[in-house]
Formats: sequence, C-alpha cells, structure tokens
Amino acid sequence: MEELKRSALAALDLYSKYARVWIPDTTEVWRSAELTADYSPGETVLHLQLEDGTELEYKLVSKYDVLPHLRNPVILVGENDLTALSYLHEPAVLHNLCVRFTDSKLIYTYCGIILVAINPYESLQIYGADIINAYSRQNMGDMDPHIFAVAEEAYKQMARDEKNQSIIVSGESGAGKTVSAKYAMRYFATVSSSAEASVEEKVLASSPIMEAIGNSKTTRNDNSSRFGKYIEIGFDRKHHIIGANMRTYLLEKSRVVFQVREERNYHIFYQLCACGHLPEFEPLKLDSADDFPYTNQGRSPLIEGVNDLKEMQATRKSFSLLGITETHQMGLFQILSGILHLGNVEVKERGSSSCAISDENGHLAVFCDLTEVSYESMVHWLCHKKLKTATETLNKPVTRMEAVNGRDALSKHIYAKLFSWIVGKVNMALSTSSKPYSFIGVLDIYGFETFELNCFKQFCINYANEKLQQQFNMHVFKLEQDEYMKEQIPWTLIDFYDNQPFINLIEAKMGLLDLLDEECTMPSGSDDSWAQKLYNTHLKKSSHFEKPCMSNQAFIIQHFADKVEYQCVGFLEKNNYIVLFNEEQINVLKASKFALLAELFQDEETPTAPSTTAPSGRAEFKRPTQSFREHKKSVGLQFRNSLHLLMGTLNATTPHYVRCIKPNDLKAPFMMDPHRAVQQLRACGVLETIRISAAGFPSRWTYQEFFSRYRVLMKQKDILSDRKLTCQSVLERLVQDKDKYQFGKTKIFFRAGQVAYLEKLRADKLRKACIHIQKTIRCWVARKMYLRNRQAAITIQRYVRGHQARCLCHTMRRTLAAVIFQKNTRMWATRRQYQRQKASAILIQRLLRGYAARLEYKRLVCERKALLIQRWVRGFLARWRFRRIKRAVVYLQCCVRRMLARRELKKLKIEARSVEHYRKLNFGMENKIMQLQRRLDEQHKENQELTERISEAETQNAAEMEKLNLQFKKLQGSEEEACHRTDQVTLLQEELELVRQELERNKSCPQMVAELNERNSLLKSEKDEMNRLIQEQETQIIEKLEATHQEVTERLQAQLNEEHFRYQNLLMEHLKLEDRHTDLKSEIEAAAQEETLRTLLLVSQLQTQGQSHEKEVEGMKAEFQQLRAELDQQQQQMLSDNPELPQDARIQASLQHEISRLTQQNLDLLEQMGKQDKMIRKLNKHLKIYVKKFGEPEGVHIEQSTPENMIDESGRMVGIARKERDIQGMLEYRREDESKLHKILITELKPRDVAVNLIPGLPAYILFMCLRHADYANDDQRVSTLLNSTINSIKTVLKKRGDFETISFWLTNTCRFLHCLRQYSGEEAYTKHNTPRQNKHCLTNFDLSEYRQVLSDLAIQIYQQLNRVIDNILHPMIAPAMLEQETIQGVMGVKPTGMRKRTISFREQTSYTLESILKQLDGFYNTLLQHGNDTDLVRQFIKQQFYVICSVTLNNLLLRKDMCSWSKGLQIRYNVCQLEEWLLNKDLQGSGARESLEPLIQAAQLLQIKKKSQDDADAICTMCTALTTEQIVKILRLYTPVNEFEERVSISFIKSIQTLIKDRKESSQLLMDAKIIYPVTFPFNPSSVALEAIQLPSSLNLSFLTRV
Repeated sequence: MEELKRSALAALDLYSKYARVWIPDTTEVWRSAELTADYSPGETVLHLQLEDGTELEYKLVSKYDVLPHLRNPVILVGENDLTALSYLHEPAVLHNLCVRFTDSKLIYTYCGIILVAINPYESLQIYGADIINAYSRQNMGDMDPHIFAVAEEAYKQMARDEKNQSIIVSGESGAGKTVSAKYAMRYFATVSSSAEASVEEKVLASSPIMEAIGNSKTTRNDNSSRFGKYIEIGFDRKHHIIGANMRTYLLEKSRVVFQVREERNYHIFYQLCACGHLPEFEPLKLDSADDFPYTNQGRSPLIEGVNDLKEMQATRKSFSLLGITETHQMGLFQILSGILHLGNVEVKERGSSSCAISDENGHLAVFCDLTEVSYESMVHWLCHKKLKTATETLNKPVTRMEAVNGRDALSKHIYAKLFSWIVGKVNMALSTSSKPYSFIGVLDIYGFETFELNCFKQFCINYANEKLQQQFNMHVFKLEQDEYMKEQIPWTLIDFYDNQPFINLIEAKMGLLDLLDEECTMPSGSDDSWAQKLYNTHLKKSSHFEKPCMSNQAFIIQHFADKVEYQCVGFLEKNNYIVLFNEEQINVLKASKFALLAELFQDEETPTAPSTTAPSGRAEFKRPTQSFREHKKSVGLQFRNSLHLLMGTLNATTPHYVRCIKPNDLKAPFMMDPHRAVQQLRACGVLETIRISAAGFPSRWTYQEFFSRYRVLMKQKDILSDRKLTCQSVLERLVQDKDKYQFGKTKIFFRAGQVAYLEKLRADKLRKACIHIQKTIRCWVARKMYLRNRQAAITIQRYVRGHQARCLCHTMRRTLAAVIFQKNTRMWATRRQYQRQKASAILIQRLLRGYAARLEYKRLVCERKALLIQRWVRGFLARWRFRRIKRAVVYLQCCVRRMLARRELKKLKIEARSVEHYRKLNFGMENKIMQLQRRLDEQHKENQELTERISEAETQNAAEMEKLNLQFKKLQGSEEEACHRTDQVTLLQEELELVRQELERNKSCPQMVAELNERNSLLKSEKDEMNRLIQEQETQIIEKLEATHQEVTERLQAQLNEEHFRYQNLLMEHLKLEDRHTDLKSEIEAAAQEETLRTLLLVSQLQTQGQSHEKEVEGMKAEFQQLRAELDQQQQQMLSDNPELPQDARIQASLQHEISRLTQQNLDLLEQMGKQDKMIRKLNKHLKIYVKKFGEPEGVHIEQSTPENMIDESGRMVGIARKERDIQGMLEYRREDESKLHKILITELKPRDVAVNLIPGLPAYILFMCLRHADYANDDQRVSTLLNSTINSIKTVLKKRGDFETISFWLTNTCRFLHCLRQYSGEEAYTKHNTPRQNKHCLTNFDLSEYRQVLSDLAIQIYQQLNRVIDNILHPMIAPAMLEQETIQGVMGVKPTGMRKRTISFREQTSYTLESILKQLDGFYNTLLQHGNDTDLVRQFIKQQFYVICSVTLNNLLLRKDMCSWSKGLQIRYNVCQLEEWLLNKDLQGSGARESLEPLIQAAQLLQIKKKSQDDADAICTMCTALTTEQIVKILRLYTPVNEFEERVSISFIKSIQTLIKDRKESSQLLMDAKIIYPVTFPFNPSSVALEAIQLPSSLNLSFLTRV
C-alpha cells in the first residue's frame, strides 16, 4: 500500500527535503537550490537553500502556482542527447550545455534531431582525418555528438534510401555556421572519393573564395558570413562526388559603402590593399586600406592572427584551382580596385540644387582607366539624372547628397554583379556534364536576429527563419508521429507551435510584402504612408502585429522566438534599391571596352530606345518589355521567390539540423553567457524540440535496458523468462497511474519526470541496501575487534607469566655463574704465577746456549774462506796452460787447410773452361723453364678466374638487358685483348729489331754469349719481379674491392632497414596502380619487342665485329709465327756466319734457341688441349639433352671422356661403366602444358582440399620442381615464363577470390616458393641448412635473386590484403564486443538514451560478444597453421590484429562519453584478460601482441584508479606512459558516473594532470591510427622435405608432368 500511495503522489512527493530545483534568477537566468523541508500540497512557500549556503523562501503566488523545475539526477548531467534527460525544460537544457561546454570542453550536443554546436573560440584538434575515419560507417547515436556524425547520417541515408538530403546550418553571426558547413563538406569530400581526384579539391576550394568576397569582420565575429548560401553536392550512383552547385541569398551590399565602428568591409578589399606593393598590382594604384573611405570607416583594418597577404595567396590559388585564369583574376581585382577608387570621388555642392565632381586627387580618372569607360560621361551622369515622362526625357542636376547616394548605389550594384559573376564561375567549375544521381545540400543561413534598430535586412532574415522553423516543426512532429506508430502506441495530437499565421501576415495577399511592393510602385510612396497602410490593414486584426506606443514609423511582430520592433525608415529604399542609381551610369559601364565589366552587365536590359521624334522634339517611348519588368522586381519579391524555391528543395529532401550557438560576446574560449545562450536556444528551435518531446513520452527505454537498470527494484518472483512481461509487471506495481507510461513493441515510453521518479526509487533501494550492508559490515567489524581484543588479553597474560618464569630462571643462572666465575678466577691467578716462573728459567737457558753457538760458528766460517782461496788460485793456473796449447794447434791446422784449398781451386778453374761443365749446369734447365711457364699460366688463369668471380658478384642483380650489355662488354674485351696482343706482337718485333741491331753491333765482341746470358737472367728476374708485383697488386685490388663491397653492403642494408616500412606502404599504392599497368601492358610489350629486335640487331653486329676481330687475331698470330720462324732462321744464320764465335758459345746459343722453341710449342699444345676439353664438355652436355629427348632410360649415365680418365698411369685403357641414376627432384613438362599447369595448381585449386589432404605448400613444391628442370635444361625463356605466369596467376586468383582462406593459402605457398628459391640458390647463407642431397639439387644455370625480390613483394602484398580482409571482418565486432557487451553481469549500469538512438539510421545489428572475437581469432589462427604458414609470420599476424583491436576500442572509448566510467574500465580489463589468456593458450606470449594492448590496458586502469589527490595525479602520470597527453585528458573529461555513488573528475585535478605531463614530447594526435600495418618480415625457413620424395597426387590430374 505504501508503494501505491507513493505512486499516486509521485509528482508532489518528489518535492521533498534535499530535492534540488531550479529557480529564476536575473543574473544567471536559472539558479540551483535545495529544499530544506518537505513540500505539502497547498503551501505557498518553499524553503530553499542556495548552493552558496544562503537560506531563501521562494513564494508561490497561489497554491495552484507552478512549482519550480526539478533538477535531473547527477548521473544524467552532461548527457550527449538532451532528450535523454528525465526533466525536459529550459534550465535543464542550459545546465547540461554549460557542463558539457565549460567542464568537459565538448562543443557538440544532440537535442533530438538537432545538433547543437557551440563556438569554442579556440582551435580544436577534432577535425583531422583520423576523426573522419572514426565516424565513417558509424550509427549516429553510437559516437559522441559531432558535425561529422550528422554528415555521416546524411551520407548513409542518401546511399541507403536513395533520397536527397539537406543539412541546415543556422545561427546568428559569430556562432560558427560557416565553419560547421565547411567541415561537413570536408567530410563528404573525404569519405566519397570521386573518379576525378580534383572534384573534392574544387568543392573545398570554393570556401576560401566565398569567404573572401562574402565574409567580413563584425563586432560579433571576425569572419562573419554576410550572405546565405545553399550548396548542393552531387553524387553519382556509386556515391562519389561528381560536382556541386551554389545558390546565394541576401548579400549585404550596404557593407561595400558603409561599416560601423570595429567592423570591416569584405575581406577581398583588404587582401587587395595588402598586395598593392607587388609588381603585378602596381597598375591598380592601391595604397593602404586606411586611404579609402570604403575600408577605413570601421577603424579596424586588421584582424588579430590573420595575414591578408597570405589570405590573398590562398584566394588566388583557389581561383586557379577552379579554372579562373590569371587574366580573369586580374580583371576581378581591377574592378574591385575601381570600386575603392570610386568611393574616393568627392562631390561638391554647386548651388542649392546641383553639384560638381572635384577630382583633384584623380581617383575618378583611375576608376575610368581601370573600367575603361568614358571619363566625361561618368562625370556628367554622376551629377545628373534622366527624368522620363510620357512624352519626353529631361536631364536634371542632382544635389550633392543624391550624387553621393548614387555613387554608393553604383558601387554596390557593381559589387553585387561581380559577386554573382564569381558565383556563376564557381558553379561552372563545380558543374558536371552528367546529371547527379543524388545530392546533399548544405544550407548556411543566418539565424534569428534582433537589434536595437531593426531594418529591412533583419525583416527578411527573420522571415526566412520563420519559414525554416515551420518546416522544422512539421518534420519533428512527423518523426514523433512515426515513432509512435512504429511502436503501436495510441497517438494523441500534440499541440505544437504553428507559425503559419505569421507567414500569412508577411506573404499572403495584402500582407506586409504586398503592401511594400504596392507602395514602391506609387510615385509618391514613402515609408510613412506604408506604415499607415500596415496599421489600417493588420492592427487589431492579427495577433502577431502590433504598433509601438511612442512611434508612428515602426511596427512590432511577434516571432516564434521573440517580439521584434522594426523601423519603417529605409524599407522602400532597400526593397527597390534599383531606383537609387542612375540607369545612364549603367549604360556608361555597358559601353566599357573592358570585356569583363561589359560581361557583368550583359544581362541588364533597358527600355527600348526612341524610334521616332515628335514635332515638339520630345521622344516617344514604348512600353517596357517583359524581361525589363522581371528586372524591376523588388528585393522582397525576389527574396520571397528564392525562399519558396529553397523551401521546395528542402521539403523534397530529408533534413538534418545544426544549430550554432554563440556562447559570449567577448569571443572568450569556453566561456558561456547564460543570457545569450538562452536567447539563442529560444530562437533556434531547440526549446521547441524539447517542448514537443516533453508533451508526449520523452523518455524511452528498451525492455532489456529497463531490466538491466531497474533490476534492483524487482523481486525474484517478478523475474520471468520474457523480459517484456517482467517489465510490465514491475511497472504496474511501481507506477499506479498507467498514463505515465506506455508499452510499445520494443520500448517503454515514459512521461516527463517518470525516469527521475524511478531513479529515486532505485536510489532509495540502493541506499537501503547500502545501509543494510553497512550494518552487517559494522557488526562484523565490531565482533572481529572484540575477538581480537580477547585474543590480545590472553596473549598478554601468557607473555607476562612467561616473563616471570624467565626472570626466576635468570636469577638462578646468575648465582651458579658467580660460583663458577670465582672458581675459574682463583685457578687462573695460581696458573699465571707458575707460568711466569717457568718462562724466566727458560729465558736464562736460551741466552747461554746462544752465546756458545755463536763462538763455534765464527771458527767454522774462517776455515771455509781459506779453502775457497786455495781452490780459485789452482784453477787459474790450469786454464792458462790449456789456452797456450790450443792456440798452437789451431794455427797448424789453418796452414794445412790453406794449402789443400789452393790445389782444389786450380782444378775447378780448369774444369770451368770445358764445354761439359756448361752441359752439366744447363742440365734440366728446359724442364725448369717449362715448369715455370706452366706455373705462370696457372697464375694467369687463377687471376682470370678471380676477375670473373668479382665481375659475377658485381653483376648478380643485373637485368636481362644488363646481361646483353655484359656480352657486349665481353666482345669489347676480346677486341681489346686482340689489340693488346697486336701491341705485344709489335713490341716483340721491336725487341727483335733491337736484338738484331745488338747482334750486328756486337758481332766482333768475343763475350757476346756471356752478355746475352746475363741479360736473359736479368730479364727473367725482372719478369718474376713483375709477376710478383702484379699478383700483389691484384691481391690489394681484390682486398680493396671486398672491403668496399662490404662497406657498401652494410650501408645499403642500413638504408634497406630504414626504407622497409616505407617500401611496404609503397607496395599498397602499387596494388592500386596494377590496374593501370594492365592497360599499358600491350604498349609496353610492343615497345619491348622493338627493343628486343634492336638488341638482337646489336648482338648480331657485335658478333660480326667479334668474328672480324677473331680473324684479325688469327692473322696476327700467323704473322707472329712467321716472324718467329724468320727470327730462328736469322739466329741460325748468325751462329753459322760467325766463325769467330767459340764452340762453347755456339753450343750454348743453339741450346737456348731450342729451349725457347720447345717452350713455345708446349704452350701452343696446352692451349689446344684446353680448347678440346671445352669442346668435349659441350658435346657431352648436348648429348645428354638429345638422349633425354629420344627417351633414353633413366639408368643410363654418360661419363665425361677426357684423356685423363681414358688412360691410367700404367697406360692401359679404362672401360666406361653405366650407373643407375636416382630421381633428381625435377618435373618435366611440355611448353604447351604450362597454361594447364597454372590452371590446375593455381586458378582452379581449392585451398580446403589441399590443406586437408596434402602436404602444406604442395603447389609451391611442384612449381619449384618444374622450375628446377627449366634451369637444368638451361632454358632461360621457360624459367622467365614460368615465374611470371605464376606470379600473375596468383594475383588474378586473389583479385577474384579475396576470402581469408584463399589469401592465407596463397600466402603460405608464396612464402614456401620464396624459401625454396633461397634454399636451393647455392648461396652459402642458405645452403648451410641443407642436407648433402639437397645441396645437389641447387640451381646451376640462373641467378633468380631478382625474382626472389619480386616474390617477397608479392608476399607482402598478400599479407597486407589478408590484414585488410580480417579488418573488415573484425572491425564491426570490436566495439560491441569490447565495450558494449556486459560480460560481467550486474557490473555495468545502463543509462537512458536519447532520440539519436531512435534515428532511422539505427538498425538492429547482430550482437557481437568477446567470444565472437575469440572464435574468429581461433579460426584465423588454425587456418594459418593448417595451411602451413611459418610460426614467425603467424606471430606477426596476431600482433597486427591485437593492435587493431586496441586501436579501434580505444578510439571508440575516446569518442563515446557513455563508455567512460569505472564499471566500463573493469569490463575492458576483464576483456583484455580474456585476450591475454587466449595468447597464453596459443603460446604466443612473445609475439608482441600483449604489448600492443598496453594503451587499452592503461586506459582501463585510468578509468578505475582514484582521481582526487595529488598523489593520484602522480600515479596516473607514472602509469599512463603508452597514452598521449590528449588521450589522458580526454578520458578524464569524458569520465561519467553511472551511479550516484560515483563522483566526476574535478577541473582542478585535470589541470594538475596537464601540468605534470606538459613536458612530454609526443604526438598531439588524439586517436590511434587503426590503419597502420606493421612491417612484415619473412625469415628464412628451410624445408626438410626432400624434393625427390614428393609424390604427385592423382586428384590433381598432373599426369602430363614427368619426374626426372
């Protein structure tokens, strides 16, 4: 019963003690207070206490007066959506916006379908590409409010519903309308990439142009838009931007000629003046802006932080980007400069009714020069006007004031025409030839305005806002109705404000605009007469029209936002401003020779000129044409027509609303003036939205949300299996009045205040539970304290008694110790006396015995020294006698030996003169010379081999063209060698000639043979020395080359490591360029064919040249042989013709000649033998190929037959035995079967069958075995074709079938193919892991290092594609599973959601859990291992996916205020633990995946840690090392209590955190880049599978492959 009573009096019961309310206040608009006593019905006074402690009695006018507004619960303060508040009223809205704006630094807030944007007056880092990516493809209510969320909603609805959209941005000057519209267009340009990359740039480039010519500085805003614009961004069927179109409204032309203080003219004029010193602007004759009245009236020519010169550069760049040439730009600047000079033209009075131009400063002449008009005509028509009557035309002088007004009107008209021309050019640049399939319109229009003096412009602006408000009200009403009908709730008509009567007052027949146009057509029409017509027509007939009490030239209109008083003065003039300027002035401008100026006025049509002249001389005029009447339309009529057109466009689209709020007039960052904020909230329709929502059922909960939130109010018996029935039964018990709620299909609808009532019941229940818990805990603590005290007393007693017993024991021990001490002391004294007596006796004995021993020692020493002297003397005498005898014997031996040596010398001299001696000396010389010559040849060959090895090492990475160049270089080398040999022949001839001359010169010399021998020996020694030097130089060169090569390799490796990450990113761009590469492939092939033909021609030329060089070399060799023969003959002739030469000399010369001849013959024979060996090897190789082609059995083996293995040492013939050959691990195929091979192994292969039934990487092994056979056959074309076709086929398969299983399978095979190329490359770094059998299978003929690089690049591309596929699978799961799912039941508290969760973009999605992510990761991990991917690669893959999980989760956390709470931190930490446990189960702890989760772990800890004291701040700074400063501060600002028992983070605590971490050097980026892919590496992993053991499965149908 108590609950039923409380339910019946729920509304009044809420006004109890400690309840908080809002009361009106003149300073703060609304002020918070707390009830100090319960309120009873009928009382007229509320007892309140303000927040500063002041007691207050709030009086009610009567007992039926409306009670003060109740405050929302603390947990609802700062909500993203105002409609989520329990109490929907003005103070709650204002307070929620203030808390979000000033405390949390959040400028965006939802109010149902409206996005409220508050100008922060500070640059915020919330509009980058990372934020755009975070909001892309997200539902509107899932993320924090943002202009990007509205843009994404519009884009998504356009793409899904195929209906045009509109974004209506409104607000007063300085509220940030232009910036909001600009960011919305930037979002569309980013998320919808077009076929032409420049379309988005052009759309964005239009903003600087329109800001330059349409924005200016006002007292409220430094960049105020002084016109309204509607931009339609067109999209094609694929939702790519293809163009745009712009419509403008109500340009403020009066600003061109007049500005109030602290304001400026349009930016373009100041930009021109800032560029006046530049050479290209010198003809414009511009000075400072202070020199022109049109730019110096506001006395504020500069804007803080804005450089007009740089802004001019940006404007010109935008002009160029939109296709406006430099010539047209200078023409625009010329006209704008002319306007400034026209404003400097002075008009002087001349009499009372005329005036004259004073052009002493020459400004009018400059204007005429710039516009190329007649100076005399302009001077005349500035001071005169043409009056037209029915029969004649008169030229009448005008007064000075009329002339000045006409001059200003002409300036405004020129600027308006120029503005329209620029807009037309911008639209032309943004237009497209194809019709847009759909569009999104962005309307940037002024909000409701009210000033002290309101004129015609404010009237038009407020009229436009009334039309927009009517459209807005109807749209909100329709959405509410649709929501009720969707949930099948009985619909009752909601009374909402309908401003149709006001609109009828303005635009209906005999309305304000009709009366204004009628008055403008009257010859004597005036503002006063128009005011009287208004009073007579509408006063007391329309509730929206009033007359001021103290004025007859003003009227008051009751707008939806406020009452506004308009002054009638100037209405007629501004409504029909075309009459202000002289038409003849326009004719003068039309007659200009300046093409651009004439183009501006080409659409102006004037009345037909007089055709005949009457006798009186007066001209007759015809009736104006229809086009002229159209031109004569009033401003009000034109604006009404354009407004109707705009409303028709908006009504045909789905609107989205952005209301911009100006927080203060001081432009102070993050400071809100409540009065200004409330005024704008009332004017922009936010409060009307709140009123419509509050009139029905504003609070709406799903059944699951209600159950989760208010489960504490339910009893166990109330909980049923059906959540809907459970909620119904509970609500019927808690709230007796059924009108307070309604049950829909999926939601429960509550009246305003019911959620607060339920929250009060929940808080009371929780408070009771807390009291019960406290009682139980306190009882437990007290009992525990009693038991501890009792145990302590017992313990003390035990210790005291023990202490007493220990003291007694200690006394007894001391007594016993004293007795023992006395006994030992007495014994020690007696023993000490005895030892002293004993020591004295021993000392006396020792001294006596020592003295006797020293005497004996001295005697023995004297005897020893005497014996020593005797021994040395006797030895000296014996040695002296021995030395004398030895010298005599040695002298005798020397004499005898000298005599024998002289005899032997005579014999040797005689033998030296005989011929036989020479023969003995020269015996074996021939063999020695041949050995030396062979050794020299071997050294030359070794040098050549070393040189070839160096050249091979340097040219390993060369392409096929480089190989051709290498052949060309080899031919050149042979030519140079031939030339070198020719030079050698020439040198030999010269030496031969020198020898002849010396022989002739030395014929008479008898010692010629000896000299020749000496010279020969010298030459040989020099030759040996030169060979040694050459070897040393070669060794040094090789060492230097190796050192240089090592340095270069290390440097290149370092650069390679640095560029590895950039290289992999370039590979991603390479994938995008492959499509274009396919289109150009045919052209490249044609060019390649031409290049091949050119190369073949060059090779043939080189071969011809080489053959000619070989012929020349052979000819030189023949000539050399002939010269050698002649030399031999001459030597023989010389020896025979020289009879004076001794016989021994002749024999020696002939022997030397024979030795040289035989040496040369041996060298020739060795050279011929080497050529024959090469020929034999080549023939054997060809023979093997032919044997295979003709089907020779595999067991046949042909050994190489060389002279060495045909004859053994004993000279007998050796037979050739055939051995049976083993399988070599190669697969042979015919060339025509290559396409079939790729079709079976790649194109049509199903990864699942191969992964289950066959060994991992089988396709890679088969392809490599085919490659081995092509290498074995030395078929370079087949090798190249096989590799290229394999790579292209893999790419084609991955494009057609981009599923995870296919990509994983081909990643495995690509890596295995790459590892096989490395393993069998023959390089020592790879072959050291092979078995001896595997080393025999290495590639022998081709270096495929370049293809290894290509395959590595392909593997990187596949890896990146695999990550993209998995990102698309995991990305939708991460945020729901990591943040939204309640894995720990009962911890999370559900808060009420606003209307944004009810938008049409929100669809029921699949509920993902953490188990879904773990299941996906299990599937990915098992598939990768099943396909045989390397463990290292799998670890890198898992690390990448964990980084994605961390980045997406953290980014969502940073952009979702509802997720920043203590319970959510606990939930995240639990989910992270589950991921860590998964890593542990898979043995992936060392993969770095856990470290990639560190930012998320620290964010969860930051949500859970205490955030009050300075120690807490220090702990946070120490703990959060992986989070940036922006992220830490953002999380602290977003921290939101879910329950009333939690507290918000204070502003002072956040500031202390910022102070502590301000010195961190880190990126200022808020979000993590979720698109980063870690650089992947493919460590070498040799295979233990023997190629010869691989069997081809019959299921693959590879019977055309033959094992070799």
